[in-house]
Amino acid sequence: MRIAIAQMGTRAGDFEATAGRMVELSRRAAEQGVDLLVFPAPALCGVTPVPYVDREGYLLDLAECLLGLVEDLACPCLVPVLADLDGSPLPEAMLIADGSIAPLRLASYLQEVAAGRGPGESDARPLPEVEFAGARLGIAFTYDDLDDYDEYEYDVDVIVYLPSYGFAIDDASSALGSSLTEGRFPADAEATGAWIVGAGAVGSYDAQVFCGSSFVLAPWGELAAQAPSLEEAFLVCDVDPSAEGPLAEPLTPEVYDGTLMAWSALTRGLADACALLGGSGACAVVDGTLGSMVTAALATDALGPTNVRALVLPAGDAAADGASERLVSALRLPAGNVVRLVPEAQGDPVLSRDLAEAHLAALARREGLVALGNEDKTGLALDGAVRASAAQVSPLADLYRSDVVALAHLRNTISPAIPAEAFSALGVPSVPGLESLSSDEVRLEFIDLVLSSYVEWELPISDIVAERGRPEATEAIIARMRSSEGRGQAGGLPIALTSKTLPEARAPRGLAWADRVRADEERIRVEEAIEALAKMGATDVRGEEGRPPELSARDRDREVHDLLGYLRDFSQGGAFSSQRGPEEGGGRHSGQEGSHHPLWEGPFSEN
Repeated sequence: MRIAIAQMGTRAGDFEATAGRMVELSRRAAEQGVDLLVFPAPALCGVTPVPYVDREGYLLDLAECLLGLVEDLACPCLVPVLADLDGSPLPEAMLIADGSIAPLRLASYLQEVAAGRGPGESDARPLPEVEFAGARLGIAFTYDDLDDYDEYEYDVDVIVYLPSYGFAIDDASSALGSSLTEGRFPADAEATGAWIVGAGAVGSYDAQVFCGSSFVLAPWGELAAQAPSLEEAFLVCDVDPSAEGPLAEPLTPEVYDGTLMAWSALTRGLADACALLGGSGACAVVDGTLGSMVTAALATDALGPTNVRALVLPAGDAAADGASERLVSALRLPAGNVVRLVPEAQGDPVLSRDLAEAHLAALARREGLVALGNEDKTGLALDGAVRASAAQVSPLADLYRSDVVALAHLRNTISPAIPAEAFSALGVPSVPGLESLSSDEVRLEFIDLVLSSYVEWELPISDIVAERGRPEATEAIIARMRSSEGRGQAGGLPIALTSKTLPEARAPRGLAWADRVRADEERIRVEEAIEALAKMGATDVRGEEGRPPELSARDRDREVHDLLGYLRDFSQGGAFSSQRGPEEGGGRHSGQEGSHHPLWEGPFSEN
């Protein structure tokens, strides 16, 4: 079976232009004898459903586009689309072949119903098993789908993985083929005994950035084919379901560098955001802080130095001011692109920074530029101060300050643009209980470790303290984050670079309750909760006039089974669990086996 992957970047909902490219690529595939051409998940519809008010017209145009593809495609193709179920994204894969179109996910569901197995009667969600071109195809959209192909009785030769989530620095597998040395896919191939075909998109969809790097893995874990990162490619690979290995000419997986991939994703995401906003370039304030310098370097790499304007704001510190001057020189910004501001509020640096934002807004408006912010995730989480912002794009808003430090070091390995003085003032938030730590960088790493454990990995405070100690500091960090919610918002569009953003982790407004560090004996165990609630469900439910309802033994067993299943799902979602592993982390990448943070040990021990 010859499979091709069209690794491409598109604009979501641009049906006519995207369909035209699909037809052209299908002709290229047909000329090479391809049995199945696979397109990336966001190619037609992106990653986010349209608002309800637009849904009818959108689906009508999508249907018209698909019918046109049925007529025009030159070879069998797998075309993913995005529907929605009550506002939640619902990915589907359309198999277009021989003048017909089949929704594979819906078809598998209908087969379950036809077989007399309705919803809830099986632990597994129905997943596709399709006979095609001499092989049995499976389709996976998430890590959970890949897990199900392993855990349940599916018989597939090839699993096409169509991720609808972009790159996240805390999830190595989101980089697809570039991260095979650290990601989950070789284990998936060996566990399922199937070829894994990962089809990656390129470019920005909503706030996410897709990095390409499509790949084909043999069932025994060897790399058969891989496309480059962050550029369009057409990948063709022969897949033999009967082969047992080894491959005649396997490829050597590359060494994964998460920080380098993050820099590449940010530059691509920033360039795409500026193009979307229609700016002829970008402008930013350089105020001596490391974040402002990283933002300026990102803009230069993304757009070129002639398309970047810098407003240099004196910080009142000779070292910081000298670092700002050396930065704009090292980035080779033309002299006419650098404006040196005069502080307008002597003795009030915050007001001076706010006034600089007003100048930034005026420059962006006058020159047709996109104004950039330099807020990072740590500052947005912990700094509740009200500040002025002219930013239209905030490229660092979904990265912790420790990530920004790592990016700065990486950028200096490419060319030494960021002066050493910038690393001496990291702006570490003041938190009680961290005085004994050796340096500002170590204190910052601890703060970001607590934040990422709480936000991305969804660990309760008690688990974080059990793993890392320092209960006073941990409670203070989480309390400060919660008290700052609603005030620490990015001034511009963020670029999503982690598996869970701060807005996604926000608590209900006005919530008075706050968690605290608890002793082990106080914490409810999952098994005890399930047992107690199961007994309640079996014996305490009352019918009319307080009498127990008349239930058969079969009905009672079914009720208990349903309750236990509900509690199992609930506990897996984290409601009762006090011991969670990395595969249970929340965020966009469900079931992820995310890599540890690049600057510290991950929040989990080997146990």
